[in-house]
Amino acid sequence: MDNGKSPASVHSSVNSPVCFVAPSRSVKRPRPVKSCLECRKRKLKCDRTSPCSQCQKAQRACRYAAEGEAVSLSDGSDVEVPERTAKRNRPAVNQEPVQRSTNYAAVLEDHAARLERLERQLHGSTSSIAESSATPAQRPAASSLTTRGLTVKGGLRTRFFGQSSTRVLVNLFDEAKDFMFNRNKSSDIRELFLNIQKIHKALQDEHRKATAPITVFVDSMTPIQKRMADVLPSRAVCDTLLNIYLRGSETIYRVLHIQSFKGQYAGYWEGSPQPDAFLPQLLSILCVGYRFLGAGKGQYHDREGIHIPTASSLVRTWLDGLRGKQLVEFSTLQAELLQLMAQRMINPQNQESWTHLGLIVRMAMTMGLHRDPSEFGPRISPFWAEQRRKLWYTILELDVHMSMQCNLPCCIREGDFTCSPPRNLNDEDIHPNIEQLPLSKPIDQHTDARIQVFAASTLSMRLKIVELINRTDNLQDYQQVLEIGNELERVFEDVRYIVPAAAHSGDRQEYRRKWLSRIVLDMHCRRPLLALYRPFALSSPDAPQQIMTGYLRSSMIILSYLDELDPSSPDYHHIWHMHQLVLKQDILQAAFSVCYYMKQVTNGSTTADPLSLSSHIKSESVEEACTIASESSVLLSLPRLKTTVQKVLDGMLSRIREIGTDLRDIVSLTVVFHTSQGGTTEQKRDAIKSGVQAILDAGLQAIHASQEKIASISCRLPYRGR
Repeated sequence: MDNGKSPASVHSSVNSPVCFVAPSRSVKRPRPVKSCLECRKRKLKCDRTSPCSQCQKAQRACRYAAEGEAVSLSDGSDVEVPERTAKRNRPAVNQEPVQRSTNYAAVLEDHAARLERLERQLHGSTSSIAESSATPAQRPAASSLTTRGLTVKGGLRTRFFGQSSTRVLVNLFDEAKDFMFNRNKSSDIRELFLNIQKIHKALQDEHRKATAPITVFVDSMTPIQKRMADVLPSRAVCDTLLNIYLRGSETIYRVLHIQSFKGQYAGYWEGSPQPDAFLPQLLSILCVGYRFLGAGKGQYHDREGIHIPTASSLVRTWLDGLRGKQLVEFSTLQAELLQLMAQRMINPQNQESWTHLGLIVRMAMTMGLHRDPSEFGPRISPFWAEQRRKLWYTILELDVHMSMQCNLPCCIREGDFTCSPPRNLNDEDIHPNIEQLPLSKPIDQHTDARIQVFAASTLSMRLKIVELINRTDNLQDYQQVLEIGNELERVFEDVRYIVPAAAHSGDRQEYRRKWLSRIVLDMHCRRPLLALYRPFALSSPDAPQQIMTGYLRSSMIILSYLDELDPSSPDYHHIWHMHQLVLKQDILQAAFSVCYYMKQVTNGSTTADPLSLSSHIKSESVEEACTIASESSVLLSLPRLKTTVQKVLDGMLSRIREIGTDLRDIVSLTVVFHTSQGGTTEQKRDAIKSGVQAILDAGLQAIHASQEKIASISCRLPYRGR
């Protein structure tokens, strides 16, 4: 540009065929761009020289828009008002029309090439997304029919059921479900189911009466403390029940400081006044201990024991009457937890317990138990700081357990608390006047707190599992499930190291204590593993072999806890009763799960390939995966699976009169068990008939009625399963 004129002036040349027209504006003619690009961008006045004075001053590269280059006309500084008409007709200098046309064509070709590349990239990206979404194996697929359910009555009354409910588990067995719900049963089968329905109703009526509190105590105008004292059994009975509670419950659920409570207990019988919360705590403890003592205990009024419904109702009345500062007393929180445990002895409804526990969690948080006591300085003594930690981790354990049983979220999430776990110490090692806590003992050394301390070390994993099983629909792959599963498997190895299986010796109590410690620790980690694997092992067609085999193995371990004990030992029946009471729902779930594997192995005709036993290799079908799992160990062989489930059914029949036993669960498991073993239709029908007849006989014996008498009772609706 020798003449010093702006290159933009060529746009107004009479020889130029190029003009810029705004596509959306047809009324106004666009004005020519004269300023350099830098001045236009910065909204500066340009003198249109090359380089312009503004760019020289700022030491910038000065450039004008070339012919054919697209420029923005949105800025006011980019366009100048044509004040002098003479400049519009100024001829172009040093810019030939041929050169302008060539530049313009090159710009268009460049834009076309860039547009083509962009289209190719966009098409490739869309294709990969489509391929990714079309690949079902990348995302775990757990059927909602076999993981959750909802009952709807009247359109407004609804109840949610999770994957551990019998209502949901039955959906895994189409043949058994059709048999139970089919209205076209033969007359003999229909009569059996009708009689069982009558027995079920009779047992429900009996349980309803047994769990009703005694009105003379509940409705009395006598002060509540006097009424609670009146329902106490003799001291000898109380001594026995207190010891049973301490051995059976104060392991992972640490509510009391044992030495302090025993001191209050001795003082009460000696006649010295005790805090108002003592009697409510003692009554709840006796309820739990009496229920642990043996089958049927606490259901009926018994002078040699305690009537659990009445005692639990009186404690609830006392708690509901508290006001103000009483609600944030540490002893009140202890009484709330103990009352929840006592109530579950006669009303094992998980959803009600989950709701009640939510109130306890918030009560504890309002008292600051979720924060570590060290944050509050010397205002909380070392003794009470440790008691707060024990009680907080008891609440956490109950929250995790109840959430898994209901398949509902935890009230407490990881990160919601800073409270440290308690130390591995005996209760006698600390006292209210202690100035500094002793150092924690090694985890392999037995103490009153060892089980809770070890369980606290696995709490983070278990909280993750509860969160995971409540969002299985959002999982993208199995990686997270497998990683947490591997972590829990390592925990089982730690349990075996910390509490090794003891050889039978003359000290029966020591052997039983070690066995109980190992079972409690294993159980509280086995339950989360089963809950983690269940949605995929029982309903996902592409679950990894690690999940399929691990789920079956853990189900069989739950059902085989008692195999280590000698059935002829004097206390075996007592231990068996506690096992059935504490693990009732876990046993039922495991039995249904084993039946699922039996069904798949029986229906499939595959034989396990030794190379397929690797946990990382995916089987071709569910039947093959179940077969591989069954053939991976003698413990999991098909004959042993059948024998184990039959033992579960026999145990349930022997407890048919117990509170919490649902006759529909026994019927459902019986039908599922016999349809899962294979055979012809007639063979299955005869096996089911025999199993249902055994249920009918046990039911008649429980209600002390004959088959003729029960047949004469009218019943409008036949039994229809779950």
